[in-house]
Amino acid sequence: MKKINILFFASSLGLFGCSAGIPYSSSKLTVATWNLEHLASDGDQGCKVRTESDYKQLSQYVKTIDADVFALQEVASAAAVERIFKPQQWQIIMSSRADSPSYTCRGNGNLSTQQKVAFAVKKSIQVTNSQHLTSLSAVKLGVREGLQLSLKYNNQTVNLLNLHLKSGCFTQDYSQNDSTSCQVFAKQADILKQHVVSQLGSNDKWLMLGDFNHHLADENNKLRNALFDAVTASTNNTLTVLTDGKVSCHPKYPAPIDHIISSSAMTNTLSTPPVMFHKYAQQPNVMLSDHCALSATFNIH
Repeated sequence: MKKINILFFASSLGLFGCSAGIPYSSSKLTVATWNLEHLASDGDQGCKVRTESDYKQLSQYVKTIDADVFALQEVASAAAVERIFKPQQWQIIMSSRADSPSYTCRGNGNLSTQQKVAFAVKKSIQVTNSQHLTSLSAVKLGVREGLQLSLKYNNQTVNLLNLHLKSGCFTQDYSQNDSTSCQVFAKQADILKQHVVSQLGSNDKWLMLGDFNHHLADENNKLRNALFDAVTASTNNTLTVLTDGKVSCHPKYPAPIDHIISSSAMTNTLSTPPVMFHKYAQQPNVMLSDHCALSATFNIH
């Protein structure tokens, strides 16, 4: 991967994992992305009110997924993440984005909490670099920045970019829609394309994952094709949308907007079954979040 300027935000807080050379009992690395729908540290705050029982059920849900790394969206703070991912077992790496103004939540009248991205990484895994993609959030006040990590696993480097792109632009070709949401999304799409091309080497193990707020599993999707074409033209790499053919967990929204996109080197290490949405035990009207976790497992050796 090409050299980049890294912000050692997590390192300065003592958030990075153990030293290199840790022996792993398995070559399998499971990575998940999960939008937690307005997760706050206090269940009475924000747009998604939660009880103590809800937090316990969310923690139990984490255990059923059994992932090594979670890319998280819509989390207010490290304290909020720690309600579910206990700091004794997990490294929490938060977005550096400054807080944006709150708004009044629909339904309960509370003031909104922050919507940030974060990673939860098992402490047995070494995090070597972090980078905050602030250009994505600079497009408009309140939108999310990206967060990129490099992991060392079985002496291999795995790069992950956590994204939560602008909502409200679900058309397949955002360039043909002049709504404010699509204009913001178009700017983020260009930034993302340029970033991926600048980062991705021909043999890099690289994942983009998160809430894209876009139907990338459709072969006619403009962002999908723009990313594919840019990478093909600039590197010897090929991107794969791992949610192709998958159905999201919410019956009202079967076409997924949460995605995992892999480089060639990662696609070649996919385990079987490689990709799945993890449904909740609850019915859709009382689900713990309006997004289910999406995971993929890779054989890294």
